[in-house]
Amino acid sequence: MKSFVAPVLLVVTAVIQSMGVYPYVQDGITLAGQLLFPILFALTAMYLSRKGRPGVFGTVHMVVLILSVLVLLLSLVGMSQQIPTLYPTMILYYAAFVLLAVECGLRIAGLPKKQRPADSELDDDAATTR
Repeated sequence: MKSFVAPVLLVVTAVIQSMGVYPYVQDGITLAGQLLFPILFALTAMYLSRKGRPGVFGTVHMVVLILSVLVLLLSLVGMSQQIPTLYPTMILYYAAFVLLAVECGLRIAGLPKKQRPADSELDDDAATTR
């Protein structure tokens, strides 16, 4: 499943929530970290989705996609209706970040395995004891 939708939705959620929390904490370093790491994880997940085997963990990726849509909708509803339990809150930020880490981990687990040569003389990594 070569989907870029879930990481993008999760990054949007994390950015919305972290920008909403910023006026209360006024810490630029924290904001930079809250923006950098979700973007980094999303870019990694999107890059690895192009390299991975198609269809691996398809059901779990679909569940992550559905949860990412749900978290984004909760953030948008909280922002538009001014519900303080939904926006700004770090709970939804961390939910989006955990889902993003799970998505990235699934992409790493779905990578094809490296083929090892059967003969140890052909292996470049084999230690020479001559």
